[in-house]
Amino acid sequence: MTHLFILNSFAGTKDSTPELKAKIEALNNPDVVIEYTQCKGDAENIARRYAEKGEPLRVYACGGDGTSNEALHGLLGFDNVALGVVPVGTGNDYVRSLPADPEDFLDFEKMIRGSTITVDLLKCEDRYALNVISVGYDCEVADRAQKNKRLPLMSGPLAYKLAIAQCILTKRKHTFTPYADGRLIPIADGYKSQMLAVAAKGKYYGGGVKATPYAEIDDGLIDFMAIPTVPISYFTWMLGPFTRGEHIDHPKGKKFILHRKCKTLKLDNHGDIKIGIDGEMFVMKDPVITVVPKAFQIIIPDKK
Repeated sequence: MTHLFILNSFAGTKDSTPELKAKIEALNNPDVVIEYTQCKGDAENIARRYAEKGEPLRVYACGGDGTSNEALHGLLGFDNVALGVVPVGTGNDYVRSLPADPEDFLDFEKMIRGSTITVDLLKCEDRYALNVISVGYDCEVADRAQKNKRLPLMSGPLAYKLAIAQCILTKRKHTFTPYADGRLIPIADGYKSQMLAVAAKGKYYGGGVKATPYAEIDDGLIDFMAIPTVPISYFTWMLGPFTRGEHIDHPKGKKFILHRKCKTLKLDNHGDIKIGIDGEMFVMKDPVITVVPKAFQIIIPDKK
């Protein structure tokens, strides 16, 4: 079996590839191979090139959720592969929903000895997501956070917090209409626009925000959560419960937060809409999101 480590030197706030390379070489395993990304799309191309050989393959995507998503797209359609997520990027949210200590995904000995689990994927047009697909304010925040993380001394969580403040006045009103399994999900009474919506398999996004606390990685369902454009005073109050995953069941939150489980979700915007797929931004027209049950193998680090 080949153990392919794909290192993204652009992930996170500093280049961690020298340290990662040293840890990987210390494994002293002849089946281990290291490849480096040079630009966007490289992780997908590298993963596919090795998968096409037809031999048993484990790929370890060393970066953020975007790097893992690229590697995922390179491995889709092959039955000889599994993906390991090594969280050294900005958000690192998907591992928070996996059944292991997030720190163990950084232990390469445990990763190589690890087992695999079968997880669901989300599909939107020709793109897939391991973790979340989102629209609205949070996409604007994610877009801004990507720019912020290039600033000196800017950590991933801090980049997102700064982006929240930067977008709060001008990026909160959106006009999409959600349909879950063909049924309209009406906006809460008294509200005229949507602030954000998340279709999820994982519980976290945005650098540790527990937006969809009831999401499950393997239940065959989309976990959909939407918040209308609330006043800034409500928004300020909501940040704490939203981050902790308490917003859906909170007495105040129940009045306006939408939450559904479904298999198909349409976001009707009467035209183009910016959409985030595992943190990567796209523009699509009235996107339809579906769940692909039991679609992919993810590596879980050994417990010993």
